[in-house]
Amino acid sequence: MKSKLNIVMAWWWTWWHVFPIKSLIDFILSSPQYSCKIKNLYRLWEKHSLEQKTFHNIKPSTFNCKFISILSGKYRRETPLKSRLKNIRDIFLFIAGIFQSLFWLIYLRVDVIFCKWWYVALPVVLAGAILRKKIIVHESDTHPWLVNRVANRFAYKTFTGFDWVFDSWETVGQILSDEIVVSSKDIQNWSKTLIQDNFKKIITNLDRSKTWVLVTWWSQWSNRLYKSLQKVISQSQSLKSDFIFFFVLGLLNKDIKTLFKDMDNVYTFDFVSQKEMWMLCYLSDIAITRAGTTSLAEQKLYDMKILMIPIPWTHDQYDNAKYYVQKYKDIMIDQRDEQFLTKLGMSIRKFKNFKKNISSIDRLEQIWKAKQIILKELIG
Repeated sequence: MKSKLNIVMAWWWTWWHVFPIKSLIDFILSSPQYSCKIKNLYRLWEKHSLEQKTFHNIKPSTFNCKFISILSGKYRRETPLKSRLKNIRDIFLFIAGIFQSLFWLIYLRVDVIFCKWWYVALPVVLAGAILRKKIIVHESDTHPWLVNRVANRFAYKTFTGFDWVFDSWETVGQILSDEIVVSSKDIQNWSKTLIQDNFKKIITNLDRSKTWVLVTWWSQWSNRLYKSLQKVISQSQSLKSDFIFFFVLGLLNKDIKTLFKDMDNVYTFDFVSQKEMWMLCYLSDIAITRAGTTSLAEQKLYDMKILMIPIPWTHDQYDNAKYYVQKYKDIMIDQRDEQFLTKLGMSIRKFKNFKKNISSIDRLEQIWKAKQIILKELIG
């Protein structure tokens, strides 16, 4: 192996994957024992993605970072003719992506590939397998998706967030961003933390005796959930008077704001920074969320009680939720249940006057441990 490495990273495009991986890169930058061993760090992914924007904002001083766009095809399991036609088209895009990846891996003299998830990563992994490159995989979920099931076959090492995901693995937990953890001084002076003015104004003036609920669905396919919760809150005097709700909507759900404009105990945010997300996790007692692994891990890091509503058409989120029900006694609510609205309202009201107890664990050390184990294999 060369004294300095050329590394390719391939991961998914949502907040819950992009920012933790950015934090992995930031951790490398802050650790001379790792950064001194890297010559170039490349990101192979789609154009105009959140990864591209985030990657361009990284400005390392000891090695180069570069984003390179490639093609790829997505396999759709839906049955409509339109989806099947797209699958046929994407076969050719996928093959093109493999050839593009082969070219770049050879041209850039790549030594190691880190695969996190999603369909654009698969051409890179297969090209790396053809060229016998070292491949490191991290699987977040309890049930691996197609890309990582394939990547695991060629992986030098596979890391997982949960036990018993693959036959050969090492469980390290989730890759979380350092930015969701602050010093004890920041905790004591939380209102002075650098956050959006409107965010600070809202948080500072709220009644802390009430139960604070953080709602993070994010997905643009969650309109039904927003409408369901709006209906549940509007029909319950207890939910209107005993609880305060914070909705982090995401950039694709700005129109949802109108659902809650007349509710005095509901506050909505289009987008929050990692610092602000930390603030919400630290201050909130309950989380209502899907069952994505990174969000669950971040919320549990701050000892929140979690009400999980898995995406109905995914097996992995149900398995993730069952794990948290069994280990932490959290609550899973099935969106497909005919009594969904009733159970949602009852589950929230059960926590009237609930205030969480924050443990005194070293959260930063807990986050660093997973990164150090991964980087030891990735960089050496």
